[in-house]
Amino acid sequence: MHEVLLDTNVVLDFLSSERPSHDLAVSLVNDLQATGIKLCLVATSLKDVYYILGRLDGEQAARQAVIALAGSMTILPVDASCCRQALTSTEPDFEDGIIRAAAEMADVDYVVTRDRRAFIGSRVPRITPADLKRELPL
Repeated sequence: MHEVLLDTNVVLDFLSSERPSHDLAVSLVNDLQATGIKLCLVATSLKDVYYILGRLDGEQAARQAVIALAGSMTILPVDASCCRQALTSTEPDFEDGIIRAAAEMADVDYVVTRDRRAFIGSRVPRITPADLKRELPL
């Protein structure tokens, strides 16, 4: 069974109908769940989603979104080892470094992202949502 890690931008696309990539993200997540592909996200993405949605939609909506995510996806941990690996990575920022380190430590098949600058040097291949829909048998 495949395992994919959703970058925070894809999770936000999935949750917010205001984002231009919302429909694609919803379609992708639904297809992945229907085929039994394991969806993962990094624990720090939950806090980012909570913060961003809280500012847009209010605390209660943000809390409900995070509860739903935590109930339907595997949450990858962020510990001291993950942070050290992130700090020494070639990622453009620490957040991407953490996502990369968590993906590599969990040995997922893909990092699904729209970020063209991130995860270039990762041993876990990055893939866009559109490319993943074409590549996997959904």
